[in-house]
Amino acid sequence: MSKIFEERERAAEMLFVRAEEARFMMHCQGVRSLAAYAAWKLRIDEQGATAYARELLSAAMEGAKDEDLVERVRADLAAGGVIVDPASLRRELNRPTTQGVFAVGPAEPRQGAESRV
Repeated sequence: MSKIFEERERAAEMLFVRAEEARFMMHCQGVRSLAAYAAWKLRIDEQGATAYARELLSAAMEGAKDEDLVERVRADLAAGGVIVDPASLRRELNRPTTQGVFAVGPAEPRQGAESRV
């Protein structure tokens, strides 16, 4: 009987790992989307846009928060003479995450949500 519980526990752990990996990939896609948006606004060529996306991804991997990324892109755009509302930058950053949550599910159960096991 304990073997069944161990298998269920492993399955639950695998589901958790897969969901976290999917969330991570969606966040990376959001950072890439934000970089592409900024590159388009600044009229940067494809090679420059790729390098800019790598810089933002590197900053995200080093622990930069979403707000830090938004502020950095806003400052880069302002330096290039482009004024953009930070809310639109946040929307661009969160676009893949918002779309992907339907495939992965919410990060945490809602308050008062019943268990469906």
